[in-house]
Amino acid sequence: MKPHVSNPPASEPETPQKRTWWAASLSRGGAALFLLLLCLVFAISGRQIWRGWPATTSASNAEFSSSASAPVQAPNGDGLSSLQLPTGRTLVYEQVDHIYTIATGEKSSHALQTPGYIYNRAVPAVVTAGKELLYSGAGIWRMSLSGGSATQIASLPSDQVITSMVVSSDGSTLAWSSAPKDGSGTISLYAGPLDHTSRVYQQPADKCPCYRAFAFPNNDTHTLLLTNDRGDHRSVRYGLWKLTLGQGSSAQPQPYLSDADQQGPLALAPHGNNLLYSTFQGYVPMQEEHAPDDISSLSYANSLSVASIGGAQTQVGRTQTLLPEQGDLENTEEYRWVSTPQFSPDARMLAYTEFSVSNVKHFPRQYALYTVDLHGASGAKPQLLATSTAHYMETGAWLDDHTVTFYADNALYALDIQQHSVARITATGAYADVIAAIE
Repeated sequence: MKPHVSNPPASEPETPQKRTWWAASLSRGGAALFLLLLCLVFAISGRQIWRGWPATTSASNAEFSSSASAPVQAPNGDGLSSLQLPTGRTLVYEQVDHIYTIATGEKSSHALQTPGYIYNRAVPAVVTAGKELLYSGAGIWRMSLSGGSATQIASLPSDQVITSMVVSSDGSTLAWSSAPKDGSGTISLYAGPLDHTSRVYQQPADKCPCYRAFAFPNNDTHTLLLTNDRGDHRSVRYGLWKLTLGQGSSAQPQPYLSDADQQGPLALAPHGNNLLYSTFQGYVPMQEEHAPDDISSLSYANSLSVASIGGAQTQVGRTQTLLPEQGDLENTEEYRWVSTPQFSPDARMLAYTEFSVSNVKHFPRQYALYTVDLHGASGAKPQLLATSTAHYMETGAWLDDHTVTFYADNALYALDIQQHSVARITATGAYADVIAAIE
């Protein structure tokens, strides 16, 4: 019979036998209670251990379409919702070792077979309108993203380095430039059909402007826009010139945008001939930690302006200031710098990364993502899209007209500017540059 543990009735006399029974009852009851408490502790601890134990699904798979691991948040500090990536898109991105593709919805990337590829931040690979990949390194190579092997379409002497590579909007015409590795020799510009480029301009390497190809105006394969790298083979651009092709060696670059005041082109809109440029570019020290290995100190834009170019004009047309330059400031931490601006496919939106630099050791940066509605009713004003906790961040190509990609701390992400939602696309393990998104 289960012992009764209530106090004995007061009217019943207490005997030694009853005291013994009572002590035994308390002893048995205490043991039972102790065992119950012990089981409860084990149950709670086991639940906590189970919750903290690694799942059998890898972390990258579990977080694939989650915003939990994205190092961005809304301007008010709230987390962004999880984005369901649109299907039927393929991203092309490059790293130091290979060029990769990854389809939205897939969990792993595919390394392309790219013989002769040499990573060069200043000369990113290009995807043409016909879904062909052009990349540089030991010459220039061409391959179809639909399948097939890469073929070399231009060779390069061993003492030269490729400094630029651009393709026309219809994908039919290629332009590229080369310069001597040691600075002694000649700079050459080449242009023509993809498989048959020929030299269109040449100059001594010690005579600047040191031209490199910047872009073809949209729907124009007879005009090549040039910029000046001032002998620096990294990703720097100052001033803007145009070179009319088909005129032989007599053709001379005609100035569009002076480089005297640190002005420089940043991007050309995919539709129309709207040029994004900066009226001032400043030297910014590079952080020593968590940065791509190929970047040292570079010049970055401190302003953003848009102007029309094209036709017979020899200067930029009506200019619209998106972000005014800041001028001289006493505190360098107050400067905001712009990197990797990207036009949306329909050219209505502009996205860019903005950062400031701290003066403390290692020059840490604080990043944010901005967008500009270039056709907005209230005028083209930059809007803060998200702030970031990333150590290093860059904007990538747009996935569609309202979804922009970005790189942050060894992973690629997509952010929907309409739904304010984000998803991780893939972990890259190192710096990666999204160069195109194709259907």
